Amino acid sequence: MKGIKLLFMIAAVVSLLALTACGGGAKDSGKNQANSGKDGDVITIKVGHISPDGQAYAIGFNEYAKAVEEATNGKVKFEIFGNGALGGEREMLEGVQLGTLDMSVITTGVVTNFVPEVSVIEFPFLFRDLDHTYKTLDGEVGQELLDKMSDVNLKGIAFWENGQRHLANSKKPIKSVEDLKGLKMRTIESELLLDTYSALGTNATPMAFPEVYSGLQQGVIDGSDFSTGVYYTTNVYEQSKHFSEVGLYYASATLVMNQELFASLPEEIQKVIVDLGKEYAQKERQINQDLMEDYKKNLVEKGVEIIPEEDIDMESFRKAVQPVYEKHAERYGDYVERIQAVK
Repeated sequence: MKGIKLLFMIAAVVSLLALTACGGGAKDSGKNQANSGKDGDVITIKVGHISPDGQAYAIGFNEYAKAVEEATNGKVKFEIFGNGALGGEREMLEGVQLGTLDMSVITTGVVTNFVPEVSVIEFPFLFRDLDHTYKTLDGEVGQELLDKMSDVNLKGIAFWENGQRHLANSKKPIKSVEDLKGLKMRTIESELLLDTYSALGTNATPMAFPEVYSGLQQGVIDGSDFSTGVYYTTNVYEQSKHFSEVGLYYASATLVMNQELFASLPEEIQKVIVDLGKEYAQKERQINQDLMEDYKKNLVEKGVEIIPEEDIDMESFRKAVQPVYEKHAERYGDYVERIQAVK
């Protein structure tokens, strides 16, 4: 009898240990792993981005999320934190990589810190026009760059749009590269962009985007590059009244997901997320372009001096950045040639 009681006690202890292990694993890992959607469970995907409500990222992602939810008959739901509520873009991208955040729309320049090859699409003055840009990003080169993200546990879904990056500053109108000399210009943490700003004669200052407004206000930086939409919707124009439409480079935004989470999802859910991600890249870009004229009109009304491209010595800028192409030719030259060959 004693032997039987002892066996029951041992079995109970083993069962308790197994139950504890099953319940504690996910919690202790600190990861925000959405379930795989089996047995009728709803898949909740936690998303963070830096965009305020009126900007194209936010509008586009809200529409994308609604489309995915409808296409999956409610099997996928999104929990969205915008306006930098979860931190800066590098912090959020690290979260997606680690699995503490499921998904984001990240300015592609930030992605280059994890996948250096992606830097090529932000070479200064690389694209002929928007049509050339979109054909590149939606074509063979773009898909190749998205696929490389899987090597660092990121599922690159599509290239959305931040926009052409123009130069804003608090000191003076910029009409030639000489006007930039000595200015403290903020940039994202990207070797290519740091080299670009140095070639333009500025004091390049890496800074996370949430710090930019106060950095301008306190004089830590004199200016930065912005797409027109970001410049207006984040109110940084209040601290940098001179806006030169130089189109320094095209900034895309990568729709990205944690690779392990993506791989864990049913194939039909994966397909919806990717297919609609690419479809809504087109729609988000159009949203961004449609908003542009209203942004510019509002900026002028708020006292911003907009210097149009035709009033800028663009040749001085293109000439100044040639050393950037030369320095990075060995690493990116093949990509640059392939992009320039896109018709």
